[in-house]
Formats: sequence, structure tokens, C-alpha cells
Amino acid sequence: MRTPLDIPPHLIKQAQLYAPSRDALDAVCHVLTDYPRLVADVRQMRSRLAQLDAESSSLDALVSDLQVLARKILDL
Repeated sequence: MRTPLDIPPHLIKQAQLYAPSRDALDAVCHVLTDYPRLVADVRQMRSRLAQLDAESSSLDALVSDLQVLARKILDL
């Protein structure tokens, strides 16, 4: 079932930039079909970024502890 939509021309042109097809309908359908995958990828990247940030904080704390130990060894 097709539902007629009045899509502004600038949005069709933007869809055509991202779609493999230059046909207006195919381009808009491609973007709308691909949108859920894109959102899932962005969520996954945000999660991974948060994980990397936590790992970075842990490494910073470890480096700080190692520097303290190295200074103590040098003081011996």
C-alpha cells in the first residue's frame, strides 16, 4: 500500500546523495529503510565510546599508581 506524501524537494535531493539510486522514490525509500540500522549503529558506537572512556580512566589510574611506585623505587 502506498501513501502519497508531499516530501520537500531538498529532502529528496539529500536522500539521493546517500542512496545508491538517483530515482527520487527509491532514494527516499532507501534512506527510510536504512534509518533503523543507522540508529542501532550510533547506539552501539556510543556504548563502545563509554566503554573506552571507562577503560581510559582505569588506565590513567594505573599509570598514576605506577608513577608513584617508580618514584618510591628511585628514592631507595
